[in-house]
Amino acid sequence: MRERSEYEIRLKAIRIYEETGRFGYAIQSVHRSRGWLSKWLNRYREFGLDGLRDRSRIPRHIPNQTAESLVRNILVLRDELAAYRTRRAAFAGIGAETIHFELQRRGLRRLPAISTIEKILARSGRTKKIRAKRSSNGPPYPYIEAHQMGDLQQTDLVGPRHLRGPKEVIRFYSIHTIDVAGQTAAASQFRDKRTISLGRHLVDSWRVMGLPRVSQMDNEMAATGGGRYRHSLSQLIRLHLLLGVHLRFIPPKEPGRNAAIESFNAVWQDRVLRHPCPDLRALRRTSDRFLRYHHFQKPNRTLRATDHGTRFPGILRDSLWSALRHLPSAFTLDPYFDARGHLALPIAKGLVSWVRKVDTHGCIEFNGAEYFISRKLERQYVVATLSTHHRRVFVKFEGKVIKTIPFPFVGKVVDPIA
Repeated sequence: MRERSEYEIRLKAIRIYEETGRFGYAIQSVHRSRGWLSKWLNRYREFGLDGLRDRSRIPRHIPNQTAESLVRNILVLRDELAAYRTRRAAFAGIGAETIHFELQRRGLRRLPAISTIEKILARSGRTKKIRAKRSSNGPPYPYIEAHQMGDLQQTDLVGPRHLRGPKEVIRFYSIHTIDVAGQTAAASQFRDKRTISLGRHLVDSWRVMGLPRVSQMDNEMAATGGGRYRHSLSQLIRLHLLLGVHLRFIPPKEPGRNAAIESFNAVWQDRVLRHPCPDLRALRRTSDRFLRYHHFQKPNRTLRATDHGTRFPGILRDSLWSALRHLPSAFTLDPYFDARGHLALPIAKGLVSWVRKVDTHGCIEFNGAEYFISRKLERQYVVATLSTHHRRVFVKFEGKVIKTIPFPFVGKVVDPIA
C-alpha cells in the first residue's frame, strides 16, 4: 500500500506541474522538496510512468562475489577429495582448510578466504553438522601448558579393531602419541595392548619425536598396572622414570582431558582404516604413509608460519631437533627382561602424577588405593605427585601442597639414564 500511495503522490505532483507549469505550486500540493520533484521529474521524462515506481535495491554488481567458475572448482575439488581418487590425496580431508591448501598448491593466484570456502560448502550442502560444544561450568582443571615442542606428549590407544583378510579376521590395537605443541605424531599397531607393546611403542616414538618433559595418558591397565599392589609401580611408570619423563595420568572416564590425542585418533581412523588392508603388515605401511602426509604434506591448523616458521609438523621437528631431549642412542628394552621373559625395569628418581577429582567423602583413588584428602574439596581436582626420591606423594590443590602421603615401595632408587 505504501509503495502505491507514494507512486500516486509522485504522479499527482507531475500532473500539477504539467498543467500549471508552476514548480513551487506542485511541491506545495504534495508537501515535498524541490529536489524531490526534480528527481521524479527527470525519472518521468526518461522512463515515463514506470520511472515513478521504486527501483530494486539489490545491487547489480557485487564486487566481492566469488566467481561461478571458482565455486564450481571448489565443489569439484571437494568431491575429488571425498573420493580420494589419487594416491597423493589418499589421506586428505575434505574441509575448507584442505581445499584452500589444494587451491594454493595448484597455483591459484587470487585465493578465496577459508571462511568463503566454508560458506560455499555450506550452501551446497557439503558440510557435516557439528554439535555445539557444551560450556563447562565445572571446577577448574589443572592443565599442563604446552608452549614448545617437547613440553607435553599425549598417548592413547585405539581398539580393538579388526582387519578382514583373505584367511582370517585379525584383531589389533593401534597405539598413538602426539606432541601437543609441535603436532608430531607416532603410531604403532599390535595384536594386543600389553605393557610390553605400549613400552615398545613409546621407545620407538621417542626415538623419532624426542623425549617429552611430561607424558600424559589415561588409566589403561597396561600403563597403571591395575593397582594390584598398593605401593607397586608398573613397568610403564618405571620406563618413564628411567628416561627422566614425568608421567601424568588424567582422571578416569574423562578422555577429553587428552583432547589432542583423541582428535588425532579420530583422524587416523577416518583416513587410514578406510583403505583396504588384508593384514597388519599392510596396515602398518598405510599408517606410515599417513604419518608422512601428516608431517610433510598437510599444513597443520595449530601451527603458524609467523610463530613457528612452518605449518608442517615434520619440518618444525627437524628444525628443533638439536634442542629436544633425546633417547640414549643405544637404549633398548631387551636388557631389562628377566629369565622368565618379563620386563623388570628399576625404579629411578623422578615424578609420576595422578589427576583426580575429590569424591563426596573427601577421598581420591590412585594406584589401586584410596586416600582421604578433605571433604571441603568435594568435586575439586587435585594432583597427587609421587616423588620416588622422597618416597612420598605430595597432593596439590591450585598449585599448593595440602597433604603428603608416605609411599613406601620396595627396592632401591637409581638415577635416570636420560
